[in-house]
Amino acid sequence: MKISGIKKSINTFFLLFIHICLFANAAQPGLWQAGGTGGFTLLFEEDSAFYKRIQMQKERVSIQLHKGYAVVKGEYWMYNHSDEEIEMNAGYPINASYATHKNSSDLTQIMFDEMYGLQVHIDNEEKEFKELELLNDNKELDIDNFGESKWYVWENKFKPKGITKIEVRFILNTNSASVREGYDGKNYNGFIYVLETGATWKPPIGQGEIIIQLMDGLNKKDIQGVSSTFNYKYDKNLKIIHTSFENLEPSHEDNIAITYADRLEDFNFSEVLNKRDQLFESINDLSKTKINSDSEAIAFDSPFDIPNTSSYVFGGIFLFIILGVAFSILLILFILFKGIQKIRK
Repeated sequence: MKISGIKKSINTFFLLFIHICLFANAAQPGLWQAGGTGGFTLLFEEDSAFYKRIQMQKERVSIQLHKGYAVVKGEYWMYNHSDEEIEMNAGYPINASYATHKNSSDLTQIMFDEMYGLQVHIDNEEKEFKELELLNDNKELDIDNFGESKWYVWENKFKPKGITKIEVRFILNTNSASVREGYDGKNYNGFIYVLETGATWKPPIGQGEIIIQLMDGLNKKDIQGVSSTFNYKYDKNLKIIHTSFENLEPSHEDNIAITYADRLEDFNFSEVLNKRDQLFESINDLSKTKINSDSEAIAFDSPFDIPNTSSYVFGGIFLFIILGVAFSILLILFILFKGIQKIRK
């Protein structure tokens, strides 16, 4: 073996070593595989001429968090500013990934997948919908990270100079979520509601209300974290977390991500879906509930924080192993180098 060959091997090893060390901290932080959805939003480029004629004058989202799942009712009062009836396709993304703020400066990924038992009503009449799988490259939407995704889509008719009410109900499996940050990982129940998609309508969203009720014996101590820019209040008698807003042009800062309770073992989601009608009746009642105006203000930690230091322990062990391997290889190369020098002499 030539000396130049040994030097080349040493250089190659050092490049590989540096590459491994750089990737040791490459774990993307975020909330993955949570139960969630984007809001009611536009989709098709052929409808782009109507994008800014329809305004979401009011939005009310009612959520019941259970152990292992969540039930959601979305109500949207849509105003057509034009003098003609407008027909367009719109709906919900079934799966997608977005960025949201962990804090004032750090963007964090959130990803959700699948909604179940969807019901759609337009002005109190049930509406048929279809499932589409497509690659969204519509630049008019100005929403990042949709990529190839699945959607529930239906045709909407908006009355001229009038309000059309869109109402949806669905169930989400929150039991498969995980939070990642560096080497740390934690399995929580995870819920996501992406307000950002409301930005596709004529701005702003005039009024909005978010109502979150804790079910199955959950209480506010079971909430690990909530992300968004809103100020929340808590009605302890009804166990309801709520907030409201006016004249909002939503961005990723307003997306709502919640982590709560620990993952359930042997969770049977099929049993949950079998009681859909009962769950939808309960969420309807929540959407009509009068909430105490004297509710206490409440603040939450970030849902992306993991309350342990395993990253430092694992990182230290990983670095120790890498350094040990590096030292062993260098020692072997050094011995070989000395041996070849003796032979040449």
